[in-house]
Amino acid sequence: MREFELIGKAKELFRVERDDVIVGIDDDCALVDVGTRLALTTDCLHEKTDFPKGIKPEEIGHLALAINLSDLASCGAKPLFFLYTITLSDYWIEYFERILKGMKNLADKYGVAVVGGDTDFGDELHISGFAIGKAERFVGRDGAKVGDKICVTGLLGKAQLSLEQLMNGFSRYEIAYPDSLFKPEPRVEEGLRIAKHANSMTDISDSLAISLHQIAKRSGVGIKIYEEKIPLDHLTKFVDYEKALELFLYSGGDYELVFTSKKSEYIEIGEVIEDEGVWIVRRDGRVKEVEFRGYAHL
Repeated sequence: MREFELIGKAKELFRVERDDVIVGIDDDCALVDVGTRLALTTDCLHEKTDFPKGIKPEEIGHLALAINLSDLASCGAKPLFFLYTITLSDYWIEYFERILKGMKNLADKYGVAVVGGDTDFGDELHISGFAIGKAERFVGRDGAKVGDKICVTGLLGKAQLSLEQLMNGFSRYEIAYPDSLFKPEPRVEEGLRIAKHANSMTDISDSLAISLHQIAKRSGVGIKIYEEKIPLDHLTKFVDYEKALELFLYSGGDYELVFTSKKSEYIEIGEVIEDEGVWIVRRDGRVKEVEFRGYAHL
């Protein structure tokens, strides 16, 4: 997972000890205090690895904003402002306005002001976004407590299942969950509500497995999930049971939230334990380690 090795290098290089920087690199968002507690995040997309075949220009704009709003949601921050940087190849120049319209539609839905941007030209389409939100109660990955319940806001594996179907020759109109793949919805309202009681939280962009490992490591705890609590009916309509479980645990792109809390809400799948690592209790009673594995950008 080279991406996380590189993040680690950046974390060491840009380690900051300032009173106005509350959370730096190594969470979904940074948190700064400038009289108001602001959550800051940035994310990027590029054509070769992030845009599935058949995606519409409006969906590209939607996705560029959605991934940043998902980071804010995962910290319990209300989104306020967004800036973008877009690099256009010759092919994409004529679709520029449609890309921005997709971005604007999502921004309007959540009251986000797109306040600036930069446009350049290159060999492939690339969009970077920078989002700012207000955090009344910031929830990071480091607050999980022994005895917390592990919950997720929705069903996982739908985006990866649909991507694999697309790669196997299905059209966008034949795949199982096209909206999960082409137009994922950031859980903004859910994040604000959950932040009132959650001890830790993150979004599931790379995989549930990676997200759980990040919470466990940052919080100094162990996590145990239970196969019998994991809903898979939405996947077993299309693949066998073991493949469905693999998709639920290790696929990315769903942009749901996973959180730990004394309160059970949405889909409860496990608990925080006094240990280290992430474990799954199979239906036959076997306890197996959940690998640190998921979607990789590199």
